[in-house]
Amino acid sequence: MTNDNDKKENEKNKKLLDHDFDGIKEYDNPTPFWFQILFYGTIIFAAIYLFYYHIYKNGHPLKDEYLASVGQNNSNSNNGSRDFNYAENIKNKEMIDQGKQAYDTNCASCHGLQGQGGVGPNLTDDYWIIDNTYVAVEKVIDVGVPEKGMPGWKTILGDKKIKALVVYIASIQGSNPPNPKKPEGKEGKLH
Repeated sequence: MTNDNDKKENEKNKKLLDHDFDGIKEYDNPTPFWFQILFYGTIIFAAIYLFYYHIYKNGHPLKDEYLASVGQNNSNSNNGSRDFNYAENIKNKEMIDQGKQAYDTNCASCHGLQGQGGVGPNLTDDYWIIDNTYVAVEKVIDVGVPEKGMPGWKTILGDKKIKALVVYIASIQGSNPPNPKKPEGKEGKLH
C-alpha cells in the first residue's frame, strides 16, 4: 500500500532532463506503449500500401475508380478495339447519336459542325493524315496529337464515348458538307 510519503519519494527519484526553459523542467518519461504501436503501425500500413498500389499495381488507382464511378470505365477489360466491331455498329442509330453528341460538344470547334474541317482536318473526305483505320482514329482520339494542338480525350470521354465518336466519324464519311477544308494526307476509305 502506498502512502503520501512514497509518492513524494517516487517524484524525487524521477530523472529530470538537463535542459531548462523558462523555469520549466521536463521529466525523462518513456513514450507510451499505445503510441509506439500506433506509430509503427502507420509505418507498416504505408509500406503495404506502397507495395500494393505502386509497385505490384494490384490495387485500383484512384483515376480508374473515379472513371468507373461516373460510368466511364477506363480499364482494358475488352482488350481495346480488337473485340469491338466498328463495321457492325456503323448503322447503329443509338451509337451514332451518342457519337454526334460527343462530337458536337468536344470536336466541332476544331473540325467544324459537319466535320468539314477548320483548325483540324476535314473528317468527311477520303484523305487521312493518320492511317485510315478505325483503330488509328480511336488511338488519335485517345492520346491526341499534341504537336498539332489536339489533346487526348480518353480521360474526358472514356472508351464507350470514343468508340461511339469513331462510329459517328465513319457515318459522316462522304457527306460532302459545304465549304470543306482541302484534303490533307493520303487517300483511302476508312476501314
